[in-house]
Amino acid sequence: MKLKLLLVTLITVLISSVTFAEKKIFTEDEFLTIFNGKPKARVLKYLGEPEKKEIGVQPKGASKTIGRPTDNKDNKKKDKVDMWYYSNIVKSGKDTTWKRIEFTFINDRCMNIAFSN
Repeated sequence: MKLKLLLVTLITVLISSVTFAEKKIFTEDEFLTIFNGKPKARVLKYLGEPEKKEIGVQPKGASKTIGRPTDNKDNKKKDKVDMWYYSNIVKSGKDTTWKRIEFTFINDRCMNIAFSN
């Protein structure tokens, strides 16, 4: 009985002592320096999985809409475009953060970062 109680106590202490890493808040310059032009693996390492992911698609008839061909006849390889979204991890002022951060990856490399509220 004492062994069982000791085991339950030990498990409870271990579970309660697990602390989750607090989200790091970056400045805009620091954030851009760390992530702009870098691979997805770096973003995952620093920020973990995104809150939301989307895949970029080319709308049907895009060539007609913009008035020029959008298909590259010489290069049959399509670029892979992903957008990842995080929130409240970049300072926009002394006491405020940007509500939404969007990463645009082309072929698994960060090509654009957007901050919005």
